[in-house]
This record gives sequence, C-alpha cells and structure tokens, in this order.
Amino acid sequence: MRFFKKLSTVLLLLTLSMPACTNSAEKTETVAASTKTATEYMQEGTTFAQQGKIDQARASLEKAVALSAELAPTAYNTLGMAYSTQKRWLEAITELKKASELNPDDVMTHFNLANAFHASGSIDNAISEYNEIIRIDPQLDWAHLNIAALYNQTKDIDNSLAHYEKVITLSPNFAAAYDKMGLLYEKKGMIDEAIAVYEKYIELDPTNAKIHYNLGIMFLRKKENDKSVDQFHRALELNPSYAEAYVNLGAIEMYNKKPDTAIPLFLKAIEIKPDLTRAMINVSVAYRDIEEYQSALKYAEMAKDHGEQRAEVLIEKIHKKMNK
Repeated sequence: MRFFKKLSTVLLLLTLSMPACTNSAEKTETVAASTKTATEYMQEGTTFAQQGKIDQARASLEKAVALSAELAPTAYNTLGMAYSTQKRWLEAITELKKASELNPDDVMTHFNLANAFHASGSIDNAISEYNEIIRIDPQLDWAHLNIAALYNQTKDIDNSLAHYEKVITLSPNFAAAYDKMGLLYEKKGMIDEAIAVYEKYIELDPTNAKIHYNLGIMFLRKKENDKSVDQFHRALELNPSYAEAYVNLGAIEMYNKKPDTAIPLFLKAIEIKPDLTRAMINVSVAYRDIEEYQSALKYAEMAKDHGEQRAEVLIEKIHKKMNK
C-alpha cells in the first residue's frame, strides 16, 4: 500500500504539471512564429535599403524591431548605411549611434560611424570611433592605419606616428605604413629616421618610383648628393615621366656649377610637365648663368604667366644683366 500511495502521488504531480508543459510549448511556437515574421521584415527592410527606398526600409525595419528586439542593432545599422549611401550623414550618424549603444562591441558599427563622422567633417568623433575599435581589438592593423591618417589630418604628428609604428609592429611588411611614416619624419625634420623607413619600404617593394624619389630628397637634405643622384635615376628608370626627378638632377648639376648639363634636365621636366614653374625658374637661371639672356627671359616670363611669384625678381635681374 505504501508503494501504491507513493506512485499515486508521483502520477498526480505529473498530471498537474502537464498543462504547464503544454503552455510552454505554445509560447515557444508563438515566439518562433514572431521571430520568423521579424526576420522576414528584416529582409524586406534590407532590400528596400539597398534600393535606396529609405521610407519603406524604415517602416519594415521598425516592424522587425517591434517583433524582435534582438534585431534592433542590425536594423539601425542597416538604416544608417542606407542614409550614408545617400550622403545624409547626420541621419546616418543618428541611426548608427542607436546601433552602437545597443551593441557597443561591434567593430563594424564603429567603423561605419567613423566613416560617417569623417564624411561629415567631424574628425575628432571619427578618431573616437577608431579608438573604440582598437579597444575592442587592439590587433587590427587597418584600424591603427586609419586612425594614424586621421591624426595626421589634425596635425597631431606624434599620435599619427605612434599608430603607424603600431601598424608595422603588427604587420612588418605593411609597406604603405613606412611611406606615411617617412613623410611624417620629414615634417619633424627627422631625416635619418625618414631614410630608414624609406629604405625599409624599398626592401619590401623596390619598384615604387615615388619612394626612391623621396629617399633621394632626404639624401639631398643631408648633402649626400651622390646617393641622391642614384635614387633620382632609379625613380626615372621606374617612371621616365617623373618630371620632378629631372628638376632635382638639374639642381644638383647647378650645385656642381654645371649649368650646361643642368639645362637639358630642366627642359625635359618642362616637356613632361609644361606647368612646372620650378623647372622654368631653374632653367631661366641656368641660361642666365651662361649668358643666354633671351632664353633666360623667355622661361622667366613663362613662369610669371603661370603665376610664379619669384619670376618678377628674376626678370628684373636678367634685364640688369642684359643692360650691362
């Protein structure tokens, strides 16, 4: 009898619990149906957004969010990107901020916000978004690369350099970072450091004419003219139309007091780039130095016609030479 009573009690408990199990299953089915409907609205809203139909997209996405709050970050992000596509930056920022508040550790939302802030002219806010990305994942080389470029825009050279240095720590073969670092070192007057990063770039990619040219300029600043000439010639081998390289080779010949040798180099630069006033001024000076005053005057006046302010003084000096 005792066994029977215990068994009866168990059966009673099972019987009483059955309605609760049934209700739970019904709720699960209802939630599943709601989620499915929400997903359909989400897909519909995404399609409208891709088509640029923002009003329809908003309506569908709002329905998706009403049925499933979990979809809200994706919905706001989708709407923000639709506004971004139409360059409606303030509206894009409003929606993307909503997404970011709901999912603060989503890298792509911060990336989208950074782009919208940058496009709207708010560089400081764009930098803040990249700092959030780096907080989430400090190992993203592209995030350090982009924030370095933004700091450079704000003239914050030290922070820019710090992030470029982080890029090459994470990705030692990221050649573009060495290029940018070289330019920043130039701005700071750190010529040896600029030479070092340009040489590292060339190790990774010896076919970039601009880097050889930049390295030539650095050697020129150190008065290491032979090394400079080598780099300018290398730049011209890679890009025969590099007019500025011809100008600098000509300038070195002028430094060596060889105006006859410099003139063809300056003329070649002008042939390649007819508005290069620096070449016009230099060739005018070279002609003046060999007393070919008519040619000197011709190129000085050409430079003046192109808006070169130094041309007025040069023309005056040439006239004085001609009248002696």
